[in-house]
Amino acid sequence: MAVPAIQSEGDLEVVLLHEAHSALAALVGPALYTVGGDQPEQSCQFHNHPCFDLFLILLIEFFAEGTRCAQVTGKYQNWSLMRGLQWLCEKHPDETQSTGLGLALDNLDAWTKREVQVRFWCPDVNRHVEFALINEHLVWFGANTAKHHLLRLSQLLGKLGSLCEGAGYSFSAQELTAVLASMVEEVRSRLRYHATYILELLGAVFFALNALIRCRFDANPTNRVSDMKFPAGLTSDVFRDLYGSVLVFQRYDEQRIRVHTPVTTRFLRLRYQ
Repeated sequence: MAVPAIQSEGDLEVVLLHEAHSALAALVGPALYTVGGDQPEQSCQFHNHPCFDLFLILLIEFFAEGTRCAQVTGKYQNWSLMRGLQWLCEKHPDETQSTGLGLALDNLDAWTKREVQVRFWCPDVNRHVEFALINEHLVWFGANTAKHHLLRLSQLLGKLGSLCEGAGYSFSAQELTAVLASMVEEVRSRLRYHATYILELLGAVFFALNALIRCRFDANPTNRVSDMKFPAGLTSDVFRDLYGSVLVFQRYDEQRIRVHTPVTTRFLRLRYQ
C-alpha cells in the first residue's frame, strides 16, 4: 500500500502547520503546569515531576531534527519544527510578519543559541566541573536523561566527555559517569528556573502561529475542504484533508493561549546563578 510522503513544498507547509501547532498546544496549556502571580511577575509551577519530564521531552522534540523526513525537489531534507517554522517565515514573509511569527521565532532562537557557563560540584571526583554549552544542549541533556537512563548512556557520556575535554578535564569512564549524575541535578535545576521564560517564548510562537491559521480561515471561511484554497503543489488528497483539519480544528481561541502564557518576572529572564 502506498503511503503518502512529503514530496513538495506545499506538502511540507501543511505538515509543518499541523505538527508545529499540535506540539505547541501540548507544551503551552493546562495539562503540564499552572501560572501563578499577576503580570508581569508570573511564574509557572509544574503539576508534578512527570509533567516536568514530559515538558522537557516535548521541548527537545520541537528543536530536534527529523532525519530524511521530507523529500522536496528530489532531495531529502532534515527538518525540525523550529527550523520548519523559520522556513515558513522565509516563504511567506508578509503573512508571518503581520502575525508576529518571525519575531517570536527570533526571540526563541536567540535563547536556544545563547551560550552559558555550567558549573557544578561532583563529590565523587571531589571537584567543581565547569564548561560552556548553549541552552539548546542544556535542554537536550535534560530531556534525554528524563527519557533514557541507559539506552542512550553512551551518547550522553560521549557528549559530556567532549565538553569536559574541551574544558581541560581528564576523567576516567567511571568518573565521567559520576560527573554525569551530578550534572543532571544541575541541569534540571537550571531548566526549572528557565521554564517560565521558555514558556513565555513558546507561548508567543504559539499565539502567532495560531493567528496565522485563523487569518487563513477568515480569508475563506468554510468547513468544506473542496472549497478551500490550498498551498501550491500538494501531491495528495491526504495533505488537502490535513490542511482542512488544521484550518477548521486548530483555530484556538486567543484567550486559551494567553491565559497559559506567563509574563515573566525580570529575575527569571536573567542567567541562572
